[in-house]
Amino acid sequence: MLAALIPLLLQLQAPSAPAQIILIRHAEKPADTTDPHLSAAGRARAAGLVRFLRKDPVVTKFGPPVALFATATTKDGDGVRTQETLAPAAQALTLPVQTPFLGKQYADLAKQILVNQAYAGKTIIVCWNHEYLPQLAAALGVTPKPPKWKGSDFDGVYVITYTHGSATMSRMREQLSKGKGGR
Repeated sequence: MLAALIPLLLQLQAPSAPAQIILIRHAEKPADTTDPHLSAAGRARAAGLVRFLRKDPVVTKFGPPVALFATATTKDGDGVRTQETLAPAAQALTLPVQTPFLGKQYADLAKQILVNQAYAGKTIIVCWNHEYLPQLAAALGVTPKPPKWKGSDFDGVYVITYTHGSATMSRMREQLSKGKGGR
């Protein structure tokens, strides 16, 4: 009888939330505000992000990322930069960049990530518009909601870690320079 209970007990102890969610904003944009793509500096940052996401000990603490999310593209081109930022990492990690929601639909993304058992105990990477990153962090369980993300901050990272169903957040920097990742 005890042998029949062991799988049930293991299932009850299994994590239900991701181990951690890494939130970043898209890389640098061009001076031309009508251009929806990354600038040259942004493309270099996106390339450097590959090493950061694969080698940084904080990011890889729970194993390599298992999912990449970016904002969906609008008719005005909003969302292109988040996808371009993750494209080199997606290729290196052989993962698709999932784009199920617009930037303002951060709560829907949070719910999708938190209820997906495939992500339990794993690392998820989200590249989002900086205007919504504090709200996204709050929707992922961080309290209090982080302060406004500065528009000039392309290097910041929110690291949300889940322990016993409770979310804690720390901040760190990508520390990328000239397209080279690392700390």
